Amino acid sequence: MPHSSLKEAHLRDLKPRIRPFFAVLAAAAAGWLLTALLVADDWVAGLIAIPIWIAAGAVAFWLAEQLRARTDAQRLAESRLESAREASHDAVLRIDADGTISAWSRGAEALYGHGADELVGRPLAELLDEPDAERVVEAVRSGARLHDSMQQRRRDGTEFMAAVAVVPTGAQSGEAIVVARDVGELRRTTTELRNTEAKYRSLAEHLPLVTYVESLDCERKTTFVSPQIDRLVGYTAEEWLDDPGLFLRLVHAEDSDGVAAARETVDPARGIRLTYRVVARDGRVVWVREEAAMVRDEFGNALCIQGYLLDVSERKAAELERTELRTAEAATGEQARARQRKLEFVAEVASILGSSLDAQSTVAEVAALVTRDTAEWCVVDVLHEEGTVMRWAAVGTEPAEPGGETDVAEVTPASPAELTESEIRVPLIARGRRAVGLLTLARGEHAAPFVADDLPWARALAGMIAVAIDNARLHRELQAQSDANKVLRHIGEGVFHVDVAGLIRLWNPVAATIVGVSADTAVGKPVPDVIADWHELADRVPVGTPAEPARPATLPLETERGEWWLSIAGVEFGGGTVYAFRDVTEEHKIEELKAEFIATASHELRTPLAAVYGAAQTLLRHYFALDEAGRERFIGLIVDESDRLAHIVNQILLANQLEVGRVDLETEPFDATELIERVVESAKTHAPGTVTFDVQVGSGVPRIAADKDRARQVLVNLVENAVKYSPQGGRVEVGAEARAGEVVFRVVDEGMGIPDHEQERIFEKFYRLDPNMTKGIGGTGLGLYICSELVERMGGEIWLESEEGKGSAFFFQLPSAGEPSVLPRTLELAEPERAGAGSTARRLRPR
Repeated sequence: MPHSSLKEAHLRDLKPRIRPFFAVLAAAAAGWLLTALLVADDWVAGLIAIPIWIAAGAVAFWLAEQLRARTDAQRLAESRLESAREASHDAVLRIDADGTISAWSRGAEALYGHGADELVGRPLAELLDEPDAERVVEAVRSGARLHDSMQQRRRDGTEFMAAVAVVPTGAQSGEAIVVARDVGELRRTTTELRNTEAKYRSLAEHLPLVTYVESLDCERKTTFVSPQIDRLVGYTAEEWLDDPGLFLRLVHAEDSDGVAAARETVDPARGIRLTYRVVARDGRVVWVREEAAMVRDEFGNALCIQGYLLDVSERKAAELERTELRTAEAATGEQARARQRKLEFVAEVASILGSSLDAQSTVAEVAALVTRDTAEWCVVDVLHEEGTVMRWAAVGTEPAEPGGETDVAEVTPASPAELTESEIRVPLIARGRRAVGLLTLARGEHAAPFVADDLPWARALAGMIAVAIDNARLHRELQAQSDANKVLRHIGEGVFHVDVAGLIRLWNPVAATIVGVSADTAVGKPVPDVIADWHELADRVPVGTPAEPARPATLPLETERGEWWLSIAGVEFGGGTVYAFRDVTEEHKIEELKAEFIATASHELRTPLAAVYGAAQTLLRHYFALDEAGRERFIGLIVDESDRLAHIVNQILLANQLEVGRVDLETEPFDATELIERVVESAKTHAPGTVTFDVQVGSGVPRIAADKDRARQVLVNLVENAVKYSPQGGRVEVGAEARAGEVVFRVVDEGMGIPDHEQERIFEKFYRLDPNMTKGIGGTGLGLYICSELVERMGGEIWLESEEGKGSAFFFQLPSAGEPSVLPRTLELAEPERAGAGSTARRLRPR
């Protein structure tokens, strides 16, 4: 700004002050002049009056200046107050000592709905309740300040709560400024905020997971954690918040590094997503799923991290169980595929063997097929009727050759199959139980060892080779004859010829035997009239040509005598089609028995395995949480179920040994009474309390000449069966008596009994009275089969008598040694009043 302008501005500011000064100076001069002319007697007195009037003028100037400054300040304050009143959104009123409204702001108009012309000059009581209005007026009169919340009224009659402030304008003015602000909305917002916070805390505390909030400072301190943390890891929320390092100490040692690294920096987009293990206070290992995200305000600024911890232990256990199930399923599928490959292999072998009557060439081809798929060496030695041995096939990939010709000459129809880890030797038994040779299969050094499951298909292979050899022999015999009908009558397969019109022209005796329709009835009729299922079978029977024979298919055939399984194929030529088939029902039954046994054994093994696995898992996971008694209980369970597993496995092994004739028996004299006593005493330790035992041994029972351990095994199986098939309890009688050089044992129960139509099959292998376990009774179906086989091998006999619903009585007799027993005749092991009363042994008679 130019100097001249500054000077002008300064002069403008001085003008209001210079004018009063000259006015006072003029008044002082006028007063002195009047004093000098009218009052003073001489000039000396006039001179003395000059300073007095100057002083009076100065005092008057000072007083005028003070009055002017106060007036200016009052005007400035009023101007500022008016500006604030007009600019404020709050209601601003001026009231006097009588409570009359003297000023009304625009904010007051918006708050109360009244214009200034309506309320200026009106009493304050029109806006407030009378007690509140009197309090405000009293504060105005006393010049005191007042701050309080008061109920207010609008023009439309509605009431609201407002914060009222009374500010006096001056001690002498008797006026005050009243400022009112609507606080109802603020209170509602505050209440809603508190309610929202209460709802959030209630939700967080009742969710089935742990919620937490972490600050974003350098320490990442947890500021909130829900009470569910106690249920998750055994520490309270207070302990969790007081110890910032507790979380990382609880993380499993194998997961701690990964968790610490993942939580060190939080990805704003993905947050935290982790699955790891924590160790609870009681030692439990808990799988936890943690997810967290960064919380931001409306401007995008990070406020905190909020997340949750979810117990996923059950889900992890389920995943583990699913993995195990998938593994078992894969193993089962592999077994099924292996069985399917074996079936396909057998079918291919059948096709090869059936493709030509030159048995030696087909056997050599089959041997090559065997070495390609199942073994490293395949040797087929054929025994001719004159006693000479000829090696038809010897195919292998290893340098050494198994087997030997000297063994083949000793093969008989009774020779058993031999199985070792490295070799299988199966005799070739043709029709009529005639030994025709020996099949030898060998593994190499690096191949998997042979197992029991390999023996059935090896027998099937040997059977087909034997049939092929036998067919070749028949073919050679029939070639010497000129009559083609003789060939067909002696062939071991069913053969029939269907002409181009679909009528049967040839029907050999084997076909008549299998189908059950004679040649006289079949010849000249359409095939569907003779074979009822031909419409369904025709499309499934493979048909080839003499140059390219078809591979036989194994198909079921329903006849009046039941279901037969046939290996059938056809050869088409100019005069129609010739069908050849053979009975493979026994081979099919072998597969069915195998499948049934696998299902039964799997069920029987699964229960103890599950118990052992569950007990072991409990000990593994909760070992430190269990007391000594708890650990002993689970260890005892593992021992008991392991014994049960061993018993089942031993039964299976013994049944297999019995089947292949590898059970060695030793004959020694032993006492029947002592045997019964020990078996019953052992059974009582495992039998339920609802079952009682009664031992009844006849007088003069001689000693027995048999294998003592095997006899005890038979008696144990029968007693265990009596207890098992008496689910409602009852009396089990075990006894023995002498009869015509034999000792007859009996085991009588009052259980379920056996239906008449089931009794003939009760000693069959794998047969069970309750195969579907509808009554909750388990078993492999081998116990009574083992009993029957052992008794027969010891030179005895076993039988039963039973009535459904009333119990069963099993008897078996063994040769005696001729020496009477020296032990007491009767052992009372049951309640005295029950012993000998209505003895079942007296009611039932052995056959």
